[in-house]
Amino acid sequence: MEKVITLSKDIYQKVIAEGENNLPYEACGLIAGYHHQVTSFWPLQNQLNSSTRFFVHKQKVIETVKCIENRKEQVLAVFHTHPSTKPVPSPYDLSHHPDDQVGMVIVSYKYSLPQIKWYQIKNKIYKECTIIIN
Repeated sequence: MEKVITLSKDIYQKVIAEGENNLPYEACGLIAGYHHQVTSFWPLQNQLNSSTRFFVHKQKVIETVKCIENRKEQVLAVFHTHPSTKPVPSPYDLSHHPDDQVGMVIVSYKYSLPQIKWYQIKNKIYKECTIIIN
């Protein structure tokens, strides 16, 4: 059964803006909420300043997850951008994805309009989810 994720236009715009503001480098962060409903976006600083990779110190991730949990939310997805490639998980993305219970959101800036994709990752295999923006 296909997973359907809902996020508000406001959060969608924040995600897109975060990626644009970090070009030409990859942006990254966490997306949180309840079940399949996104309720917050948590940008993180890419320590690598790279257009093909992102990295966040473990302590910063732990602190951000605690903030999310304090709001009684859960991490729904790890977000990152592809500044010049399609919004498809790379082999590197798949091998470094932290948790099969957490999705992967990729925003691509390869085209004139940014493209956002949400994936479920299991055993390094990805399956696209439907995103509803309202």
